[in-house]
Amino acid sequence: MRRKAVFFCLLILSATDLYSQKKESPVSLKVDSGYVEVEGGKLFYEVAGAGETIVLLHDGILHSVVWDEQFPVLAKNHRVVRYDRRGFGKSFNPQTPFSHVDDLNLLFNQLKIDQAIVFGMSAGGGMAIDYTLKYPERIKALVLVGAVVSGYGYSTHFLTRGGHINSLVEYLDPPKFIKYFGWEDPYEIYPENVKAKEKFLSLLEANPLNVNGALGYFAQPPERSAVKFLSEIKVPALILVGEFDIPDVHAHSGVIEAGIPGSKREIIFKSGHLIPLEQPGAFNVSVLRFLNGLEFFDIFNSQGVAAAVQYFHNKRQTEPDIVFFEESEMNALGYHFLQNGKIKDAIEIFKLNTIAYPDSGNVYDSLGEAYLKDGQKDLALKNYEKAVELNPGNSAAKQVIKELKQGK
Repeated sequence: MRRKAVFFCLLILSATDLYSQKKESPVSLKVDSGYVEVEGGKLFYEVAGAGETIVLLHDGILHSVVWDEQFPVLAKNHRVVRYDRRGFGKSFNPQTPFSHVDDLNLLFNQLKIDQAIVFGMSAGGGMAIDYTLKYPERIKALVLVGAVVSGYGYSTHFLTRGGHINSLVEYLDPPKFIKYFGWEDPYEIYPENVKAKEKFLSLLEANPLNVNGALGYFAQPPERSAVKFLSEIKVPALILVGEFDIPDVHAHSGVIEAGIPGSKREIIFKSGHLIPLEQPGAFNVSVLRFLNGLEFFDIFNSQGVAAAVQYFHNKRQTEPDIVFFEESEMNALGYHFLQNGKIKDAIEIFKLNTIAYPDSGNVYDSLGEAYLKDGQKDLALKNYEKAVELNPGNSAAKQVIKELKQGK
């Protein structure tokens, strides 16, 4: 019974990944496809775009099509690779014991990927973590979506889907499984996202044999429980979780955030587990901001504030809508400089925030404070007035304005 429970747990995690409401189909996207040879089988893959490599790891009943809306978007500026794991999609069914991590490493080797940014959904996120711990030199960054981590475990609430399921064996039957997770489960897809449910069903019903692949027969567990070794991961990591995802996934994401130094967790509103299917726009915004920020913060950390500021302005000239960071992220960084006496650096950071978020009164308030500490009262007044214009309820800024004007 324990083995069935483990398989069922993998099945639930699989369903976490179903994808894509409306496809973006740019006519210019050139896609190459083929098979990677692995011991005892073949893995189907697709590659598009050029530049730094992104590898997309699916988890779920659906195989690599879960990334349909991300694949063309990411391929605009990256070389993007997605593939079907054993037992899914166009890849071969496993007949002997195998390791998903070893298969992924073979894919890296055969497609000549030295280093990549890896996206992993649900148990695919756990797989990405396991791979990073084994081959840290091959990973530049991680995007973990509704991810789980090996060794942390699952509650009875998770295994019974909050009491909605009474029999594990009953839902190993593909038609029943598809019906339950397509329409009845309250966590896979936020109940109000009806179009997402319809898309989920159409994709799942087209690939019912993937349910058997999700059972995980012949798949070997990772060499060590990753939860104990998360601190070994030293690359940037973005963790995305749906607002209405099941509590266990939120718990896992919190453990991952606490364990990976410097990682960042975001909650995507009005989404269950299947964020890219339910909220592809919000998902892409968060991911692109993270990807754009990788180079910006690389330059910032290695070359300093001035070089990062110059990079920001250069990129904005050709891509005026590009976003590198969250408002709160840069605000915190600016105050870090301010509190450490680096007022000029703080001013430059706050100025970038006013360019990136011109409709936020808070960014002008922060810049005004930095100018005031630098003794530039005219610029401080100008920015405090802008802060009040955008946020008339900012009583603290009004008081500073009053004091500045009285001091003239």
